[in-house]
Amino acid sequence: MGLFLQVAIMPGCKKAEARTAVEEVAKKYSCSFDELESGDFTEEDLIISELIPDECQYAETAAGVSILFNDDCIGYDALAKAVSEAAGKVCLLLYIYDGDYWGYELYDKGEILDRFNPMPDYFEEVSEEKIEQLKGDARIIAGQFHVEQASIERYLVRWSADTMDEKAYQDDEYGYEDWQMVDFMRKLGYPYDFDEVY
Repeated sequence: MGLFLQVAIMPGCKKAEARTAVEEVAKKYSCSFDELESGDFTEEDLIISELIPDECQYAETAAGVSILFNDDCIGYDALAKAVSEAAGKVCLLLYIYDGDYWGYELYDKGEILDRFNPMPDYFEEVSEEKIEQLKGDARIIAGQFHVEQASIERYLVRWSADTMDEKAYQDDEYGYEDWQMVDFMRKLGYPYDFDEVY
């Protein structure tokens, strides 16, 4: 099995606020993996599995806070929505899926603003409408994180065999691969600064 990782970045948020929001989300929505497997949920339920606040790591900068969620936590868009809603702030949840690609979900106060997936047909063929929904919008990200659109827009491309060996920007460490997420975070002003190394 490859790497599964989730990191949230929250501009204008302090570490204590973020921790309180994560604790609230865990109390309200977190379930065990066994409960998740039982399937006793509706499509409207926010399903977050194995969120353990004490095992999450937080890194605060002048711009905001980053949260590395614990290893076994599964949440993705539900986690982004819930944390954003609980904190009453913007939450960009970045993730690495099975070591194959990275993507993000952007919420503000529980409302979806944007999402990105470079391999929207990873599981199955998808409609052009779905591809459009998952293409990411550098303008929205730039506005929320006060960066130049040109400094991030080349990350938000659909991956193909032609892009895999390239880098989005000359100063990047990674090409179009899962850890490119770290370069993207750095450009937003949030270096990946956690103790745990995967």
